[in-house]
Amino acid sequence: MNDVDKIFNNLYNEDIIYHYTKASTAIDHILFEKQLIFSNVRKLIDPIESKPAPRINIGSRNMDIEKVSMSDLNDLRDFLMNLEDSICQISFCKNEMGKDFASSYCFSTIDGNEEYFGFTKPRMWDQYADNYSGVCIAFSKQKILALNNKNIELLEGDVEYVINSHLRFKKMGDISLNFLLEKGLDEYKKEAENKVKNGLFYKHKDYIGENEYKIVSQFDKSRCSPRVVKGELEFDTTMMLDISGCIEAIFVSSYANYKQQKDLLMYANEFKVPMIEMEWQYNSYDIKDYKLLRRIAN
Repeated sequence: MNDVDKIFNNLYNEDIIYHYTKASTAIDHILFEKQLIFSNVRKLIDPIESKPAPRINIGSRNMDIEKVSMSDLNDLRDFLMNLEDSICQISFCKNEMGKDFASSYCFSTIDGNEEYFGFTKPRMWDQYADNYSGVCIAFSKQKILALNNKNIELLEGDVEYVINSHLRFKKMGDISLNFLLEKGLDEYKKEAENKVKNGLFYKHKDYIGENEYKIVSQFDKSRCSPRVVKGELEFDTTMMLDISGCIEAIFVSSYANYKQQKDLLMYANEFKVPMIEMEWQYNSYDIKDYKLLRRIAN
């Protein structure tokens, strides 16, 4: 087994997750600051993730509507709106597990097994990595969680892909006046919060190829990291995920310019992790050890 295949045997496990981004974002922020930025769900492109629910009040015909406390109802609506508006997340891609690759009884090479990995998805390179010109970074999920759970309350898990009718059931929708009367405001809040948070991990089945894993948190000013924006230092606007010591590999597009490749190589050497080049071809792509290529070139 050559050195390149050893790299991928080490990366093929459930702990490894991948994040696609622009080369400039990776260099100027993620690798330099050793942090990933949480994105507010309201700013996401997918309307199923970002649009607020209109939430109609639903009650049975024979219920006494006058028994419903308008104060409780308004409190519940405000609670749900504030909860959903505060949710932030970071998305990753997983390996496709359950294959013989990297098992103790199988001689595994990357050739012919590329689709098992989370860094080899052309549509992800297109949509999230600057039209095939960006970067994909591999992380250790367990290292990230261990590093950040002390400072930020995190919710994490795999995304499940379902049809529209199941999405309508999984997401927090209309308000049941009967349930509010029966269980009371506090119990309804608990049930609603659980459904809102669980609903974050469902997407339409058309996205199944993304094989997504999410780390989610609620926005908290006290957990924000200082950040310079347009020359001004901001203290309470951006939540970050610490990724110090959590990077396992850096994948760079062959379309990234030489300056970007050089900068990425500097970080790969600093973090002592592999750097792999994705060289795009007319019929597929070649996966190359960039560090080895540079040593040969020099």
